[in-house]
Amino acid sequence: MERLARLVMHHRRIVSAVWLVLFLGGMFSASQLSDRLSLDFSLPGQPGDDAEQLLIESYGVSTFDTYVAVLTVPEGQTVEENQDAVAEVFATAVAAVPDVQLRVVDFASTGDPGFVTDDGRSTYALIQAPIPVTFGPYIEVQLDPALDKAATGQGFEGGLTSYGLLAAGGDTEGPSVLVETLSGAAGALLVLIFVFASFLALLPMLIAAVSILTTFMLVLGLTTFSDVSVIVQFLIALIGLGVAIDYSLLLVSRWREERAHG
Repeated sequence: MERLARLVMHHRRIVSAVWLVLFLGGMFSASQLSDRLSLDFSLPGQPGDDAEQLLIESYGVSTFDTYVAVLTVPEGQTVEENQDAVAEVFATAVAAVPDVQLRVVDFASTGDPGFVTDDGRSTYALIQAPIPVTFGPYIEVQLDPALDKAATGQGFEGGLTSYGLLAAGGDTEGPSVLVETLSGAAGALLVLIFVFASFLALLPMLIAAVSILTTFMLVLGLTTFSDVSVIVQFLIALIGLGVAIDYSLLLVSRWREERAHG
C-alpha cells in the first residue's frame, strides 16, 4: 500500500486528470442510462414468474400492464344483441396497433358472462402486449383513439384503462437517479461536516461522486451486451454512497494516525 501511495502521489496530476475524465464520462452516462435499462421486475424461479414466462412463450405477450377496453351499448339494447358490432369495434381498435403482437380476451372469444355487466349493456376486453422496453406511453397512444372512434361509429360509448393509465395522472416521472444521488449526498454531507468538523467532510463526497458515476458508465456499457434491471441504478447510488463514506473514514483514520506518528 505504501508503494501504491507513493506512486499515486508522484503522478498526482495524471491521477487527478483520470479522475476528472471518469467523473465527466460518468455524468454523461448517468443521463443516458435510464433509457437503456430493462423494466423487467420478474423474480426468476418464483411461481408467478414461471407462469409469466409460459404466457410469453405461448402468446408472445406479458401481463406487465393489462389494458381494459370497455364498451357500453345504447340504453334499451344489450351486448348480446350487438355482439357482432362489439367484436368489430374491438377488432378495429386492435388493428390500429399493427407493429405489436396483442392478445385479446373478451366475451366473444370466451363466451364467459363475466365479461358482461349485470344490466347487459356493458362489456370489456382484456388486451395484453409484450413488455415495454422503455418508460413512457405505449400502445395506448394508438389503441385509445382507435377504440373511441370505432365505438362512436357504432353508436357505443368506449373507454380504455389500465394500471399504467391510472397512474399517469400522478407524479410518476420523479427526479433522475443523478438528482436523487446528489440529494442523498447533500444530506450525508451535513452529517459528515458534524463528524469531521473540517473540510475532510468533502473527501467522502469526492470519492462517492467519481466511483458512483464511473460505475454508471460501466453499467451503460454492460447494457450493450445484456439486459440490466432498472433497479440497478438505485442500488449503485445507495451502496456506492455508503461504501465511499466507509472507505473515507478508513482513509482519514489512517492519515491521522500517520500524522500522529510524525
